[in-house]
Amino acid sequence: MNPDNEPIAIIAGARPNFMKVSPLCRELEKQKIAYRLINTGQHFNADMSGSFFKEFHLQPHYNLHPSHNSIIRQFADIMVGLEEIFLREHFSLVVVVGDVNSTLAGALTAYKMNIPLVHVEAGLRAYNNQMPEEINRVITDRLSSMLFTSSDEAIANLRKEGVTENVHPVGNIMIDTLEMFLPQVKKTNEIFYFCTLHRAENVDSPAILSEIVQALAEIARDAIIYLPLHPRTKKMAQAYGLLERLRTSVHLLEPLGYQESLYYQKNARLVLTDSGGIQEETSYLGTPCITLRTETERPVTVTHGTNTIGGVTKVSILQAYRAKDLTKKKTAIPYWDGKTSKRIVDSIKKVL
Repeated sequence: MNPDNEPIAIIAGARPNFMKVSPLCRELEKQKIAYRLINTGQHFNADMSGSFFKEFHLQPHYNLHPSHNSIIRQFADIMVGLEEIFLREHFSLVVVVGDVNSTLAGALTAYKMNIPLVHVEAGLRAYNNQMPEEINRVITDRLSSMLFTSSDEAIANLRKEGVTENVHPVGNIMIDTLEMFLPQVKKTNEIFYFCTLHRAENVDSPAILSEIVQALAEIARDAIIYLPLHPRTKKMAQAYGLLERLRTSVHLLEPLGYQESLYYQKNARLVLTDSGGIQEETSYLGTPCITLRTETERPVTVTHGTNTIGGVTKVSILQAYRAKDLTKKKTAIPYWDGKTSKRIVDSIKKVL
């Protein structure tokens, strides 16, 4: 047990967070280490968070209700809410995962309150400061007392920045979650492609979003494309007059649960995405993937996985598509074995 029964704080607030903390919470319970799961409320749509709690059997100990009128106000509300909880609970460690706004808010609050900070998925870099996630992860890494990495590239990135101590190669915690759900995923003989699109740098730009929609319309001539419509993407496509073109080009779906998403990823002949997590999942599944971005913070998915960087113009996306081998392939990435959460908890126990 923790010294003086002080629990560990686990911070989550967006869909990717919930997927990553689920196996970690299970392992903490298995090893009888007290923790408190704090939902920051960053994703307030029931489709974006509530359904995930049910699917992963997660029950937050605390739920914050920040403003959603502006990012700055949301940050402030989350940090104030976390401060109140941290003062009440006296945590031994604060664990943050990934690179969303909740990650940085949790990191800053822990650091300012002198609570040791643990970052799961440390060291990822796209070297693109226009991405909000890039700033979040760089600052979080600098504030962290323990850094858990998912690949050799992440360790190398940290070393370039002078971070060499308390860096632990543990693997990809997303694979722990994937392996848990994979036996439940059904197979199908239907031939289709799968697409996800949500990143601000893509959907908030009318020029980029238009290019992507045009490319999808062209690719959809070869096979039906299923695309779960993210609320942000729907809002921006409607604002830019692109929603109808999207509707006529692809088959739009409601936001999917995790197991539903795995069904499409596993069975698709091709996945097109701007999601970091899906780059990893498709690489593990052996499903061909084209990333709708100009770079990736997960280069191991390109060098060892099934991922190709497609860019964000119609020409570059179609070029990547026409050159892509659409056959499934086996991949082997070190430490992507479903045991990452155990390695993390074992390391945490040593410092407790």
